[in-house]
Amino acid sequence: MNKINKVAIFGMGKSGKSALKLAKKHRQDFYAVNKGDPKTWWEEENLKDICGTCACSSEEEFSGHFDKMDEIIISPGIPTTHPALKKAVEKGVPIISEIEYAYRYVKDIPVIAITGTNGKTTTTTMIAEALTLSGKKVFCGGNIGVPYCDLALSEEKVDFSVIEVSSFQLETIKDFHPRIGLILNISPNHSERYDEVIDYARAKFRLLNNMTAQDHVILGTENPYLDEVKNHPAQKSYFSKGSLPESFKKQFDFSKSRVKGEHNEANFFATYEVLRLLGVDNLDSFFQKFIESFSGVAHRLEFVLEKDGLSVYNDAKSTNALATTTAIKAFKESKSPLYLILGGKLRNESDKFLPDLLPYKDMVHKIFTIGEVTERLYLELRDHFDVEKAGDLKTVFQKVKGLEGNLVFSPGFPSFDQFKNYVDRGEKFKICAKESLL
Repeated sequence: MNKINKVAIFGMGKSGKSALKLAKKHRQDFYAVNKGDPKTWWEEENLKDICGTCACSSEEEFSGHFDKMDEIIISPGIPTTHPALKKAVEKGVPIISEIEYAYRYVKDIPVIAITGTNGKTTTTTMIAEALTLSGKKVFCGGNIGVPYCDLALSEEKVDFSVIEVSSFQLETIKDFHPRIGLILNISPNHSERYDEVIDYARAKFRLLNNMTAQDHVILGTENPYLDEVKNHPAQKSYFSKGSLPESFKKQFDFSKSRVKGEHNEANFFATYEVLRLLGVDNLDSFFQKFIESFSGVAHRLEFVLEKDGLSVYNDAKSTNALATTTAIKAFKESKSPLYLILGGKLRNESDKFLPDLLPYKDMVHKIFTIGEVTERLYLELRDHFDVEKAGDLKTVFQKVKGLEGNLVFSPGFPSFDQFKNYVDRGEKFKICAKESLL
């Protein structure tokens, strides 16, 4: 590895801060860069403890210095096309993700990497919990909320790294090499970053860049671009949500599962395949116990409460139409009315929600719209659904008093209009539900 003296970490979210700590551990000169005056950054005091105020700069101040770096580590939300990086790109300064940076120091630990449009956090959690239950020592992180750099910082020796990776993170990998990779599905998403869906898919397919014939990739067939990777040398297996192998469905009793829906059965199947490939002992008897014990993931169709006949579910992780329709389908056996809360920040002016939602017209009793898209979504859906403008969550709960059935918060849009992120959105939803209904 060439000696790297000057490192800029661009973006001070969780992954950026963890990368900053790792840079302090391994580098001579490092710089924290973020939007706005450093005095306005969240947790500024913690950053001072890491690097001191002299190493913190706004992106405006630092834009003339990126091209003088030996390496730049960018947070997922920052594209390589960012104006501040223009000179660095032209000069050929290496730009990598936190995922790549961490891998440099923990590459001896086998990686299981999961990506896809929907289901990746649940599947990542399933795999990590199942391996832990089987007696393995596991690090679970990446896009799931725990930076991969945290493992490198801890120097902990584990059997496997189970890493959720986004398309944004995969754009700038160089050597990151999963031994088992999962691409669960591909559907339109992140139109603010990708002009065409194929560009988004190709970013996901970068997961395979360093995989070889000795590695294995598990592919969901909800992916119109599978031909792009059919000739890749990695060993392949496929699965289809809603059409899993009969042998698998007969072998396990999903009626005892605490998480519902055919999408979760597909996530279980993907998890089972990973454990089978790893040769977990007594897998079949072990896996039925795991199906019964897995309690799900926060903010992914999470049961919140039931009060006076109204059951409330938090699916705040939903940032696209497919995630929302997946949540709807989980209630297809229910005879109770289904109420949806939709809305958030608009990604792209051309985005339309109606085509994806229309097939479920008979299942959805009423829709409440919130956030930046409140009016826009109301106008788009009102001719086909019973829609009411609410604007915010507090107003929604004023409007649902007295209703019976299932109230599902599956927003289908990003959270950044009213919340810090989807976790903040989900936590505030749960607080609001309890304060309003209990």
